[in-house]
Amino acid sequence: MAQYAEAMNSLNNSKQDANNNFSVQYFDQDGDKPTAVGSEDTLLSPEIAEHALGQAFRLGEMKHMLQTKEERDALQQVISQVGVDWKNIKTEEDIAQAKAKMRAYTASIDAEIEKAKSELPKELRDQITLEMSGLNLEDEQDVMSAPAGIPQIPLQSWTLNQRRKISKLNSVIRHVSPKLRSGAGLTKKLVLTVYKSYQQARLALAHGWSNVPLDVWDFFWKVFSADESVNLHRLAHVSLLAKDMSEAKVTLTPAQQLLTIEAVFVEGWDVRAIDNWKRCTSTLGQESSESFQDFWELGVRMYCRIGDMAQAERAVAKLLENHSDPRILLPVIRTYSEKGTEQDREKAWTAYRQMRELLGQNMTIEDYDQVISYFLPTNQIENALYAFVDMMSDGQINLKEQKYLPSVVANKFFLGKWLKRLIGAGDLDGAYEVSEFMRQKGVAAAAIHLNGLIGAWQRTGGADNVDKADELAWSMIETRIHFVRARSQGSAAPLEKKEPRGTAPLPRATLETFSLLAENYRVRGLHSRLESLWEAFRDAEISPDIFMMNQLLESYINAGQYNEALELYASLPSRGVAPDPYTFSALWKTIAINRLHIVPPAALEKEALATRNLFAEMVKFKEAFAPAGMDGQLGRKILHSFRRLKDQPGFLVALIALKEVFNFLPSETLVLEILLGTTKISWELDTHKRRLMTVKKDMDREILAWAGGDVEKLEGRQRGEALYEYLQKKFWPSSGSEEDVQGVLVDVAAQMGVHELLAPTRKKAKRRFFIF
Repeated sequence: MAQYAEAMNSLNNSKQDANNNFSVQYFDQDGDKPTAVGSEDTLLSPEIAEHALGQAFRLGEMKHMLQTKEERDALQQVISQVGVDWKNIKTEEDIAQAKAKMRAYTASIDAEIEKAKSELPKELRDQITLEMSGLNLEDEQDVMSAPAGIPQIPLQSWTLNQRRKISKLNSVIRHVSPKLRSGAGLTKKLVLTVYKSYQQARLALAHGWSNVPLDVWDFFWKVFSADESVNLHRLAHVSLLAKDMSEAKVTLTPAQQLLTIEAVFVEGWDVRAIDNWKRCTSTLGQESSESFQDFWELGVRMYCRIGDMAQAERAVAKLLENHSDPRILLPVIRTYSEKGTEQDREKAWTAYRQMRELLGQNMTIEDYDQVISYFLPTNQIENALYAFVDMMSDGQINLKEQKYLPSVVANKFFLGKWLKRLIGAGDLDGAYEVSEFMRQKGVAAAAIHLNGLIGAWQRTGGADNVDKADELAWSMIETRIHFVRARSQGSAAPLEKKEPRGTAPLPRATLETFSLLAENYRVRGLHSRLESLWEAFRDAEISPDIFMMNQLLESYINAGQYNEALELYASLPSRGVAPDPYTFSALWKTIAINRLHIVPPAALEKEALATRNLFAEMVKFKEAFAPAGMDGQLGRKILHSFRRLKDQPGFLVALIALKEVFNFLPSETLVLEILLGTTKISWELDTHKRRLMTVKKDMDREILAWAGGDVEKLEGRQRGEALYEYLQKKFWPSSGSEEDVQGVLVDVAAQMGVHELLAPTRKKAKRRFFIF
């Protein structure tokens, strides 16, 4: 299609030469008599005749260029649909008709494309627009008619195949350039689109770099040097573009030269980049140059990267002599820190102190954090401590000059501030190193801060970090158990786990330590580890809380140990622990109907009784539930449990009690699920859809009647009330007298522990099916 479009282009642009004052007369041969065809005024000029005849040959060449029969057949189909017989074009009128047919065919194709695109997502539509932009029968005219200020590459100097790729690139430039100029900004997709089009046209452009206008080069530079937030491979793109601009003999600005040097360096050509940087010293590196600071800062960064610290320090000195920002010492501090020798570490500290003195009150917390982040990973804990003390004391305390840590530093509160800062910044390994360093100095962190570190390690999800969290937590647990055993032996001063002289022991594990491990083991399905943790928990003699118990309860259930889970629940009162809503969310998983695929019909009555008893147990601890109402998922599980057991009286009592005692109203989705007899509404089959629509229409009609036809009464909680009464009506027994039904419900309510609670609501009942 692209080749066809390009071939048609030359015909569209053909013009009669005004200076040619002769024409060609065509004749038909009839026996020995030649007969003139048409009048002279209607016949083609030689130039147009040449173009018209040439089209037939070019179309023939296009067929030979195509490799497969499918492609050749497709081209023939296009030619047939256009309806132009190129071999029989003889007059100007024939040319006009051919153009009209071509335009009509193009318009029909465009209409089909637009119709198909309208059904696609916007992002895909935009991508197709860009991809199709190169297939344009008017490319040369588009270049001439592009809006003022839109850069374009002239097409006259290129071959047919080269034009096709450059035309597409021009179309992309026309699309992106207005966005760039309007301030709308670039996106990742736009940058990628420009780069792909440039790459596709690059070999063609290489045949005539000098034909690319300067404003086009400027456009490419703005796009390819865009920020890395939208241009991930920024420096690689710049490096390639700079190479092409050099081939095109385009002069780079000072800023472009510096970015090119940096790009070449980052791409791995460090020797070439350094040589280019040195060559620019006499121009870009002059004090009078506007690029002076950027030039020398680039030199510092490059020399630090290759480890040539002598040259890096010379560049730093050049900058500091001209009162540049002292933060240029940060790369020097980092490089000396990474070298690792004692001498280099001392130089890193010296560079830090120099920056600290030069910045004075302008030294920010971010600057301190940056320096500390260089010291900690290179095991310079002491230097990191000194820098942190500098930050906290605003430079008033210099620990380098003190033999022992002062009390203002050697305490767990100071250490806690540092650990919180490091953990908050995500430097978890650094936080651990700091806590160990201070412990060796006799200062132990508080358990709350190490618990924070354990939790942060666990949240990363990495195997190494989870192992570190386990190791630290179990060390703290061991310390706690040592303490408990020493205390039980009547020691006046319980002995902790033995540590080297002068080293503080780890803090003892707290309930939070156990809870962190318990939740982690439950989520990971490590039931055996959770059981070991539970044994250690008993040895540690810490009063349990319901969170810890819930983790163990859930773990038993997930492991299929339902009896053990129920035994654990039964032991809660003896441990002085009251259940919470999460406890009951777990317990409702233990009943047979929720853990077995099929409950034998003979066992339904027994299981219904067990389910009613569980509901009664939950009612005993109704105060544990928030006044705002029970969690929707728990209420859903309870109602579905009674529905699946076919316990109609139990379902009705549960529905009423959930509203009156637990402030729970069913949602529209839950009502539909219950009426359809499923826990998952399906739309896969037509029968499912029809049944759902039937149930939904019946429900909407009933609740609208409940509201007296006033739709506004079906908003918020009132809609929940309407759904509640509708569901109650649907499950109300259709057989038996009112008295018999009420008698059954009263007995069931007593079994479920809500008879006394629901009795006062009788007076509120407005409908016969509302309350017993």
